[in-house]
Amino acid sequence: MAVRILVVDDFSLNIELLKDILTPKGYEVTSAENGQEALDKVFNDPPDLILLDVMMPGMDGYEVCRRIRQNPSLPYIPIIYITASELEQKHVIEGLDTGGDDYIRKPFEIGEFLGRIAACLRVKTLYSELAKTKAELSRYVSLTTLKMVENKIKHTQAEVLDQDAYVTVLFSDIRGFTQISEGMAPSDVFAELNVNIGKQLKIIEKYQGIIEKLNGDEVMVIFYGPDMGDNALGCALEIIQELSESGSGGESEMFNVGIGINTGHIYLGSLGNEFFRDYTVIGNTVNIAARLCGLADKLQVLFTETTLTTIHPERYHFEPIGEKLLKGMTQPIKVFKAPL
Repeated sequence: MAVRILVVDDFSLNIELLKDILTPKGYEVTSAENGQEALDKVFNDPPDLILLDVMMPGMDGYEVCRRIRQNPSLPYIPIIYITASELEQKHVIEGLDTGGDDYIRKPFEIGEFLGRIAACLRVKTLYSELAKTKAELSRYVSLTTLKMVENKIKHTQAEVLDQDAYVTVLFSDIRGFTQISEGMAPSDVFAELNVNIGKQLKIIEKYQGIIEKLNGDEVMVIFYGPDMGDNALGCALEIIQELSESGSGGESEMFNVGIGINTGHIYLGSLGNEFFRDYTVIGNTVNIAARLCGLADKLQVLFTETTLTTIHPERYHFEPIGEKLLKGMTQPIKVFKAPL
């Protein structure tokens, strides 16, 4: 796929000149003749690189660049200023401060011009690879690890790393896993468990869950944000649907999971010392979700009243099953089940 370059200049002759240079090199060139037209094109269909005239009537190149950089929904796009005026240091500083990546002054030497474009595109490739890696890690690295790394970048004092959060926690594990695996070869247990977990992970990713823990047959997932309750319950029901279909032939009991969901405050913290340290999620919210998971029958989803308050109830079929005194708890809680 050809690299797409947006040329922004208020003189059509300049645009045609740049097209004549770039098109034979395999670049796909589009153009805009003013700042607002450039912004419309960038926001609707981001190019791979922008060649931006500095001096334009109305909105100059610096303002165009500033508005692009202020839009968090856009990917990283290299921006190279093109100017026919003499470059004073204050102008260079202003352009770089607004988010520009390079300057080219007209008239330019074509080889240098193409080399600067190639260099900026290499940087964009690295940014894109980094963004892709971050997106992948955000699905398979624990929420706490990500939060702690982000905070460690922002702060230098260790004491600010720990924090509270309001989240929805989901636990899933296989009913009777110990008995099921007792008579199986370890390699067979691993193979069947891997199929089960693999199916769950795909669904968890679909619903934007964060894998906090994989411990044998147990999966712990964190959901956060305004749709966390809906995402958690939707994820749980789809897991049950997928695994019930996978085990419908009766050839394996490895697909008979139970799921517990709870919503509330948790604490993100670091446990350990200089020899071993782990970032983990703790709190009664986690404990209740785990106990509900243990209470659930095979292919059943149980959740709490606090989770009920975070969902759109019209989207789901559910029913109360009364108050339950969970293991280790002193007070019973209201529990709901979500049948398929």
